[in-house]
Amino acid sequence: MGKSKFAEQFCNYCGKNTRMAVVGEMEGVKNKFWCRCSKCHHLSLIEVESQEQNSGSQKIKGDLKTYNPETIFSIGDKIFHSEWEDTGKVLKKIITSDGNHAILVVFEKLGERRLLENLQHTEIEKEMIPS
Repeated sequence: MGKSKFAEQFCNYCGKNTRMAVVGEMEGVKNKFWCRCSKCHHLSLIEVESQEQNSGSQKIKGDLKTYNPETIFSIGDKIFHSEWEDTGKVLKKIITSDGNHAILVVFEKLGERRLLENLQHTEIEKEMIPS
């Protein structure tokens, strides 16, 4: 974790990227730390990736899924958006008011964005055909 007593992390409780104060390390487990959110003060156990996992974009590229609105993603998936040329991590799954499925992704350059997932072309085509 380094010498810093703070880490920039996503708080699952308040749903924002915040500055988390490192409270302590989990006993007997490597790379897991107890952190307190500076906004909502909720205590979370956060896994910090080691330097080996962060080094080299080629290692990270192997784990990435390319974004496509027809694909179904899981929370924690790492994705690459080819149009934006940015990588991100899926934080949350959402059902929109019109019943479509969406994901909340935090990108390295663009920040948080909502993207459609599990888009069915057959449903759109059915709506376009007059009765």
